[in-house]
Amino acid sequence: MKLIRYEYPQMPSAGSLNRLFDLGMPTVERFGGLIDDLFGSEASLNQPAVDLYEDDHNFFARMELPGVKKNVIELELENAVLTCSGNYSEKTKDTETDYSFQRSISVPDGVALDRVSADCEDGVLTIKMPKKDASKSRQILVK
Repeated sequence: MKLIRYEYPQMPSAGSLNRLFDLGMPTVERFGGLIDDLFGSEASLNQPAVDLYEDDHNFFARMELPGVKKNVIELELENAVLTCSGNYSEKTKDTETDYSFQRSISVPDGVALDRVSADCEDGVLTIKMPKKDASKSRQILVK
């Protein structure tokens, strides 16, 4: 069984933090860029973590989607690319916050695209991609 782990974006060295003190009081634009350097840009924050693995009969993709309900998850399979996305909002006493996520993965060769299925339980989406049946050789009789 192969396992490919999602690698979170690496935090840059302390050079970004040092720039904060070297520049004196940064402007709002500089400070925003500095925060992006330290903690990753917004684009990296809305991509769910994915584990890819396989067994003898299937490939699997497992995405962590904590707090996301099944009805907001959209899966699309096009040109051997599987895209998982969704939009939802959370309401608190005073505010409503909108969230969105999207993650695309390449579907391995040898997948029976018409039999791909998904299941979401406890904030973990598991996508099952069955392997195509291996074509068996057959003997051809020459007449």
